[in-house]
Amino acid sequence: MKKISPIFILLFSLFTSSVYADFNDGVVAYLMGDYDKAFTTMQSLAETSDHGYAQYYMGMMYMKGQGVEQDYKNAGQWFRKASEKNIPQAQYKLGDLYFKGRGVPKDYEYAYIWYSVGASHAHKLSVSSIDKAKTKLSEEELKEADKVIVTYVKKYGPKEDVDPNQPISIDNE
Repeated sequence: MKKISPIFILLFSLFTSSVYADFNDGVVAYLMGDYDKAFTTMQSLAETSDHGYAQYYMGMMYMKGQGVEQDYKNAGQWFRKASEKNIPQAQYKLGDLYFKGRGVPKDYEYAYIWYSVGASHAHKLSVSSIDKAKTKLSEEELKEADKVIVTYVKKYGPKEDVDPNQPISIDNE
C-alpha cells in the first residue's frame, strides 16, 4: 500500500484552508457592500474550486445586479450549479426563477420540483412556496413532477452526513 506523502497532505490542507479563507473574504465583502471584490472572489471560487456556496452567491449577484450587470439567465445558470451541489437556498432561488420566468422559461412544474427539493432540506422559504406552484399544475403535470422530485431529492437532497435540522443560514435571501 502506498503511503500518502506528508507534503501532499500539507498542500491539500493549505489549499482547502485557502478556499475557506477566500470564501469568507468574499462573504464579508458581499455583506459590506463591496460587490466588485465579492464578485471577483466568488467567481474565482465558483469556477476553479466548483464551490457550491460561491456559485450561489454568483447567482445572487447576477440576479440583483451587484458587482455585475443584472442578468437573470446567468443567475439561473449559477443557481442550477449550486442546486446540483445540494444548496437549498439555490434550489429555492432556481424554483423562483422558473415560477416567474426570469432567465429561464416560465415553468410551474420545474418551480414545484425545485421548491420541493429545497424543502427536503427543511428550507423554510422552499416549504412555504410549494403550494403556490402546486396549484398551477394539472393532475397529470403533478404526477410527472412528483416522479422527478423523487429522483432529484435522491441526487440533490440532504445527504446522510448533513443534519437537515441544522441548515446553513444565509441571511440575504
